[in-house]
Amino acid sequence: MVLEITRREVLNNLIRFKDNLLERRDERNQQQEEQKKKKERTYKVLLNRRTGDMRFAQKISSIEHHISQKTSHKGVPEDWKEIHLIVEQKSGHDPVHFEVLDNQNHPLKPADLDPMAWRIASETVSVLNLKAKEVKEMPSDQLPEEAVLHDLSSIHLAPTKQQIEDLPGWVGSLNRLDAEKKLIGKPVGTYLLREGDEITVSISFRFAEENLFSIHPYLMTVVEKEEKISDILLLQTDKGWTLYHDNPDLKDSDYHYHPSPQGLIHTLSHTAKHPLKL
Repeated sequence: MVLEITRREVLNNLIRFKDNLLERRDERNQQQEEQKKKKERTYKVLLNRRTGDMRFAQKISSIEHHISQKTSHKGVPEDWKEIHLIVEQKSGHDPVHFEVLDNQNHPLKPADLDPMAWRIASETVSVLNLKAKEVKEMPSDQLPEEAVLHDLSSIHLAPTKQQIEDLPGWVGSLNRLDAEKKLIGKPVGTYLLREGDEITVSISFRFAEENLFSIHPYLMTVVEKEEKISDILLLQTDKGWTLYHDNPDLKDSDYHYHPSPQGLIHTLSHTAKHPLKL
C-alpha cells in the first residue's frame, strides 16, 4: 500500500528511527530473546518543538551534547524536548502499536509544540501505525518495530498542493474562545481558518487508524447568523480534502474529496462568505 506523507520531515524521522534500531542491533543480539519477550519498549527521543525533527539515541545525554556542539546561537537547545516513543506489542491482527508520551509518560498535547511540529510528530506516529498494519508475518530474528521499518519504499511525499495556511482568513493555532472574540460583531458569513484543537486531533488519530490513511484536522469558525458562531471540521487526508459528516468511515459515500482546501471551502460559500481580514 502506497502511503503519502505531507512533509519530508516525517520520512526523515522514520529513517532516523530505523538507523537507530540498526545501530543498536549488534549490542542487542546478546539479549534479543529478552527484548522480544517485553510487551512494551520505550525509546527516548529528542523532539524539536518548532520543526518536529526527532533525534534517536540510546542515551538522551549523548544527543543533547551533540546538539549543544552544533548550535551557534543562544536559545536553540531549548527548542528540544525529551519525549518517549512507546512500542507496545499486541496479540492478534496488529502486532505492534506506537504512541508518543512526554518524559513523564503523559500523552503529548498540541500545546506542547508549535503547530507544524505537532503535525509532523502526529503524522510520524500515524505512519508507523499504518505500516504496522501491513506486517503479516513477524520474522523471528527481528523486533516488531524493525519489521515495520524494514521497507520504507512505499512512503512518498504527496504532490505540492495549495496549502490552507496560504488562504485568506488563516489565523494558525487559536483556541475556540479567542476565535469567537475575533468574530464577535462581524457580519454573518465571516469566517476564519485555524489549526485543529486537542479534541479534533485526538479524533483524527483514531480515524487514521480505522481508515488506514493519514488525516490532519483544521477548523473553520464562522458567523452563521447573528450571535451564533459555529465550528466546521475540515479534514486533510490522503484522498484529498473533505468535511466531517459525523461518520467515522471516511470511505463512505457521504464523503466527497477535493484536491485543494480552496475547492472544499468553495462548497461552503453559502455559509462562509467572507474570510476574516487580519
